[in-house]
Amino acid sequence: MKKHPFPINRTLIIFFIIALVWIIVTDYALFYFARNLRDYHNQILIKEILFIVIITSAIYFIIRRNHAFFEQRHDALNFSYEELAVIIPETNLGIARLGSKGEFLYVNPFLCALTGYQPSDFLNRHYSVFLKPEDNNEIAYWDSLLMQGKLPRMKNIACVTCKNGNKLICNLSVITFLINSDVEKLIVIVENITNSRKEQKILEESLKRYQILSMSTMEGLWDYNLLTGQLYYNSNIKFLFGYDDEELQPGFSWWKDNIHPEDKEKILDKMEAALKISSVSSTQNEYRFRCKDGSYKIITDFFSILRDSLGNAFRVLVSMHDVTEQRHLQQQLAEKETVYQRQLARTVLDTQENERKKLAEELHDNVNQLLGVAKLYIEHAISNEQIRDGLLRKSNEYIDKVISELRTLSKTLAPPLLAELGLEHSLSSMAETIEEVQPITIRIDLVQFDESKLLEGQKLMLYRVVQEQLNNIIKHAQASDVTVHLEQVENKVMLTITDDGKGADLANEDNKGIGLRNIRNRIELYQGTMNLETAPGKGFILNVEFDLE
Repeated sequence: MKKHPFPINRTLIIFFIIALVWIIVTDYALFYFARNLRDYHNQILIKEILFIVIITSAIYFIIRRNHAFFEQRHDALNFSYEELAVIIPETNLGIARLGSKGEFLYVNPFLCALTGYQPSDFLNRHYSVFLKPEDNNEIAYWDSLLMQGKLPRMKNIACVTCKNGNKLICNLSVITFLINSDVEKLIVIVENITNSRKEQKILEESLKRYQILSMSTMEGLWDYNLLTGQLYYNSNIKFLFGYDDEELQPGFSWWKDNIHPEDKEKILDKMEAALKISSVSSTQNEYRFRCKDGSYKIITDFFSILRDSLGNAFRVLVSMHDVTEQRHLQQQLAEKETVYQRQLARTVLDTQENERKKLAEELHDNVNQLLGVAKLYIEHAISNEQIRDGLLRKSNEYIDKVISELRTLSKTLAPPLLAELGLEHSLSSMAETIEEVQPITIRIDLVQFDESKLLEGQKLMLYRVVQEQLNNIIKHAQASDVTVHLEQVENKVMLTITDDGKGADLANEDNKGIGLRNIRNRIELYQGTMNLETAPGKGFILNVEFDLE
């Protein structure tokens, strides 16, 4: 604001001092130089007239200067009022003027647009019709202050009722104008904060959920502001690694320093690259992290990178999950799987060797003997013409037996074409072949069984399991009656092979031969299970179950 050019109080004091000094000095000078008393009085009169002229001129000059200053001030104030007349209607704040009793005298267009009312709806009506504090008891308190003329300048949160019934949460600023200690009028400024309050409520609820989640999860969470260096972490960080608050240094230092030396370079390079590339919003790592006691835990973390509109990273949210026990279990499972695969390979090799041995025995004991006899008959027939016809007929019989043995052997080694004949026909054919040469009855019983839902490998597995178990029964069970029951229930296939043989004691390791191991290995290839029910003298039940794929 422009300063007053001549402050009146200061100017009059200065002129009074100057006039007093001037009177004293001139009185002494006139008295000293006057020729007589009359001459002295004449000079005094001239001096006083001159003094009055000077004082009058000075006062006139000061008044004119102050009048010009106040005219400039008045013009400046008039210009400000014109500016306010333009600004108030255009502002995004509701502005109202209230009388001494709280009645509306003026509202700006924005307040009308905000509430949906017309200016005439407000005029001369009490403010409480439209503006209500969050605490209704404050209305009576405000009114009492108005009546006493003591309503202070204040800010409050109020609820504004719109014409359509909606409620708006607003900041309310009240400015009082007092005249002679009485409230003359009030200016009320209304700012709509409904959306910001909703956002604040949503943020508070999100923060509450985050705190609940942070407390309920076993993950260590930390939040690092790259701009301010501020670090926040949940209690699980201390629980997982044992560090105290003062040991968790701000920034990345505490995290970087505790990464295992063999993992550090790879992890830090990956992290720095992710922060620099604006298109990367997250990254995941697995590494060893040092605890306070010096031990290491295997950690998987997930870095969420927050970026500004230019793609610059400004904040990092990190979750750290302890997978040490999980990795140890996985390692143990891998070791067990390796052992199992070795055992499986050994079993397969043993099975192949047994199959070769069985084939060699069949060829040696049956086919080779029959061919040897047939060859001997043919040789004798060549040299003995009298008995030639009889020897050739016997040779032919032995050759037929060889063909029959080879056919039986081929069926044992390679099943019929399951895709062409079907599983049921192949099993029935197998049973008939066995019944021709063994004193045993075999029943094939299929219930609600749709073999079209089985894979070719599953069909072959069932065929081999039945074949292996029938061979076991023939060799060891001394059974006379066998039932092969095959059933399909929803998505499961169940095979049950029951015999009335002598049974077995499963506690005796000798009764867990290679045949049962072969069956188990075949079933496990299709994630199936095998269960045995037997006891000495009570027969044998083999249960197999697996899921359809």
